[in-house]
Amino acid sequence: MISVAIGSVAQHFELGGGGRVPGILHLVVMLAVVIPAYFVSVHALQPTAPRWRWLLAPAPMALGLAATHALALLLPFRPGLLSVLVFALPSFALAGAVVLRSRAALLAAVGTLLGVFVLAFPLRAMQREVGVQDLLRGADIPSRSLLRPVLSADVLVTGVSGDGHRAVFVLSGPADLYAGSGGLGDGFDKAAVETVSPGYNDPCGRPLLSADGENLTTSPFTPCLPEPGGLWSDGANRYVLQRDGLTITLAGAGSALSTLSGGGEVRQAILATHPATEPELRSLQGWFPSSWLGGLLL
Repeated sequence: MISVAIGSVAQHFELGGGGRVPGILHLVVMLAVVIPAYFVSVHALQPTAPRWRWLLAPAPMALGLAATHALALLLPFRPGLLSVLVFALPSFALAGAVVLRSRAALLAAVGTLLGVFVLAFPLRAMQREVGVQDLLRGADIPSRSLLRPVLSADVLVTGVSGDGHRAVFVLSGPADLYAGSGGLGDGFDKAAVETVSPGYNDPCGRPLLSADGENLTTSPFTPCLPEPGGLWSDGANRYVLQRDGLTITLAGAGSALSTLSGGGEVRQAILATHPATEPELRSLQGWFPSSWLGGLLL
């Protein structure tokens, strides 16, 4: 339970940014969970063990906390079987050394700790790739190449979905996000919606998916005027871009996209789209695994 709590906080605050603040929060949560548990265990088990032995318990406990904290900073914790086992290994190894009180048990505990951290780096690479595949399966998006949302400090991706052919990203402003009452993509005033489809489809021949308050609507893309760089526009904050074998649309209602890209230019925002990097993909992934593979390996 302690390992899951630490990993949960690590992942939650990783989504909001890095730096020292998440590390401090990890430590605070660990201490808040472990210290009460330690005193409860001492009180419950004191009659069966000498008091001096319990006074030594904080040393391996502190080492276990430090090891788990380091793992929380290295690995992208998700509540899958592999994460729970890996985060629990330091505590189990140290507990075995304390209970057995032998040189072999101590060496085994030290070897386990070293092995966990040696394997952490290839394990992190594997879990990140599994996380991307889990996102694709859960959202019914056919290819990683379609994961290129418009990202800006002024909007947040509050919904990711697909239909087996394209990817759909719902964008909301931070103020609308905190004022909303629903889950991801529901109950929020949607600033914009972006779709990414494979191939070069006729940019003027079908309606665009657009944002309209809390709803998504479709409307004709007229007039459809070409611009340089593989771009089409209707002059109303709606654009179609054909690039890298993809058709990308970005549309909002009225001036809903006025905050995009800092300078208020929707055109600049869609032209700046790029394949999402690994940190950007982590911000799109849900909390619980959405496939059996993710349940085992995340």
